[in-house]
Amino acid sequence: MSVPSPLLPRVARGLSAIKNRGTFARRLLACAAAACGLMLAQASVAAESGAPASVAAAGVEAPGVAAASTLPAKAGAEGAIQANIAAGGTAQGDDAGLAQKLAAAVPKGTRLIVAEQSGEASAAWKLSGLGKDAPYQVTFATFNGGPAVLEALVSGAVDVGYIGEAPIPIAVGAGVKDLVAIAITANPGSPANTYLVVQPNSAVKKVEDLRGKKVAYPAGTGRHMILAGILHGHGMDLRKDVQGVQVPGSEVAPTFSSRAVDAAIVLGHQYFRLGSPPILANGSGHNWGLNPIVARRSALADPAKAAAIADFVRRAVAIYNWQTAHADAWIQASYVKLQGLTPAQGKILLDEEGVGAYYPIDGRLTEVFQEIADGLVETGALSRKIDIAPYVDGRYNDIVAAQNRLDGVKLRPLVNDRNVDDGSRRVDSKPFVLR
Repeated sequence: MSVPSPLLPRVARGLSAIKNRGTFARRLLACAAAACGLMLAQASVAAESGAPASVAAAGVEAPGVAAASTLPAKAGAEGAIQANIAAGGTAQGDDAGLAQKLAAAVPKGTRLIVAEQSGEASAAWKLSGLGKDAPYQVTFATFNGGPAVLEALVSGAVDVGYIGEAPIPIAVGAGVKDLVAIAITANPGSPANTYLVVQPNSAVKKVEDLRGKKVAYPAGTGRHMILAGILHGHGMDLRKDVQGVQVPGSEVAPTFSSRAVDAAIVLGHQYFRLGSPPILANGSGHNWGLNPIVARRSALADPAKAAAIADFVRRAVAIYNWQTAHADAWIQASYVKLQGLTPAQGKILLDEEGVGAYYPIDGRLTEVFQEIADGLVETGALSRKIDIAPYVDGRYNDIVAAQNRLDGVKLRPLVNDRNVDDGSRRVDSKPFVLR
């Protein structure tokens, strides 16, 4: 009997996606969102009163998929800021008055419903204190995975939502037209705290050994994208060379734990909860660390909501920058309180993931997003090529840039080496663990 190879202490990471075209709500979302299990209003915040408010209480109906609408011209505080910048106004002077201008442009009584995952957006909103004086009522609704967030957006149940980089191309490929990314964080080169793990004492010692094995993953997510990318990089196709087992995002870890599969693509907090199983590969080079804030075009066409969204984007950028500057507080609030990890485990994951930032939605970022969409087709996670340009909107770029200047954030070049060596391509590759 052979002796199992020792596990090598190393670092690892990742993200997710899907393929079949057709009616989005019927094929992708009915499968991914319904299976994932919608969890509305798990964390809700009423910014004006501080009292919880549910989606139902907010009086939002859920109409069918709206047709693509023409985006309105920039106006209000956003237009004033752009005019100042275009006229050569001093950046510091304009930036300093940014918050006041945006807040003043929001009509009284405006309400905004925000879809999040894992409660992280609402946690940061409250912990940072940067959302407490919002001039509108904001309600956070928590969902299980990006596909479920997209379903809520498509149905009109929410106005904006946080997702990863794969769901938008997948949604567009499935025929969705009413959604557009309005602000995007990027973390080039990050493994995104996503790991391809195998069972302890498994005979599988490298990615190629997964051929014919059962691998669990959540369809239509960043993890789907990363898994497909990892396999593709090792000469395999997720659709043909392994037995893919599609389960909701929250069920990937339990499915793996039950030993119903040979391997799974898991997130960092799931990894530690599983007892640190052997890792074959991570998400490095298979994602850009893009996390868009997505809005309904119909919400952007509403002047009151568009003004509230402009203010929300500024706060989102400020809060993200606050998280970077207050790493210890964020580890305690997110990794420890929300995800149930130890502070040491939270620090490992935060160090692994690295620091990103909000980038302007310009030609380069659109090019990157198109690369992601093309990569989804190449790896089999998306069935057809799509043009991503109509689904990104840089109307809030000046707001993003101004808040980054105020916070002293300097953006690094958008470069991602897809040939980065995570160790899995070496001839002597062996499983490793996070330490």
